[in-house]
Amino acid sequence: MKRVGATIRISSWPSNLLLLLCLAAPTLAATGIDRIQEHNLQLLSEQLNRGWRAFCDAPVDEGVMCLFEGISPSDARLHVMTITNQSVELPIKSIPELRDFDIDPLRKTLLYVNAFHSADSIFSVQEHLTLLRTTRRDLNIIVVDFASNVAQLYYAVRHHLSVHGYSIYKLLSALTDAGIEAGDITLAGHSVGANIAALGADLFSKSSRRLVGQLIAIDPATMCRTTDILVRQSVAARVVVVHGEGDVFGVRVPLGHVDIYPNGIGYFPRKKLQPGCETKICSHMYPFVLFMEALIEGVMIPATKCESWAKFRQGDCSYQNTLNIGLIYPPDAKGLYFCMTQSNPPFTYMEHGLRYKAKRPEPSNSLAEQPARD
Repeated sequence: MKRVGATIRISSWPSNLLLLLCLAAPTLAATGIDRIQEHNLQLLSEQLNRGWRAFCDAPVDEGVMCLFEGISPSDARLHVMTITNQSVELPIKSIPELRDFDIDPLRKTLLYVNAFHSADSIFSVQEHLTLLRTTRRDLNIIVVDFASNVAQLYYAVRHHLSVHGYSIYKLLSALTDAGIEAGDITLAGHSVGANIAALGADLFSKSSRRLVGQLIAIDPATMCRTTDILVRQSVAARVVVVHGEGDVFGVRVPLGHVDIYPNGIGYFPRKKLQPGCETKICSHMYPFVLFMEALIEGVMIPATKCESWAKFRQGDCSYQNTLNIGLIYPPDAKGLYFCMTQSNPPFTYMEHGLRYKAKRPEPSNSLAEQPARD
């Protein structure tokens, strides 16, 4: 066994040796495998704070990582609701069984792709998604979780992006086979999840010659390779991008029919952090929290169309052309949209957020005061 931090390449090992290694995992764990994996996770967490490129190039011991649950694409989970209002977790292989759950063709459908793991807190990704599933009973909501931990996220980025995208394609096919109109489906995802969702939508459109109604990409990740930035206008009838960081983690350039830049972050190079944030990873998460506040709490977070951030600061915008962050957008919405938001719930300034102000009073309990995230 190589030293901690070294990369073990297993592709050329005999299959029977791999089998013996995996069968021996409990014994090996007692002799240091757990310590190596602990080092892997610590290294990945540290590198994530430096950005996707550093994260993807982290010198982890991949041979050890393969011994732990959560590595295989088949470990991904589906979360759906039953007709008795119970949230159920299913393995990804249960896609054909979706028609047995509370999927109503008369309702709009939200398929949320999660590929971002955060520590448990009031701003936890997992907690927000749980609230979303259990509160929005007016929608068919299916959550696909590809990131139960940072190890799985690592492999999703490095090795399994195409497999995960294919899973989303199969989900879309199962939903339309169950009577859901493609145009009534909204795909949404944050960070890596946005690119997985875009790939699934693209595969679905090429196979079925139909477009899903909408893709909402929340600060799409810059990814390990630029070729893996898959959010583009052609993958859905409407593509909405809500930007958040635009420097290390999120894509800066406009990618959708509609691109929303809260507080100008991700558009204006000199502005780096969202309100209440002290780290770039916090700014990367910020638009996810805005989106969840709009969906779960029904809070209006309006943005106005503007030619640029400079025009927004000057008040030279089309204030007759506004929209709200969420699921429903005006049919003619197109271009760049800006707004001002604050550092803690409720994040919206309502209609006052449509105009720039250099300084606003900052409420207490900001994001910066919350527990650190992965």
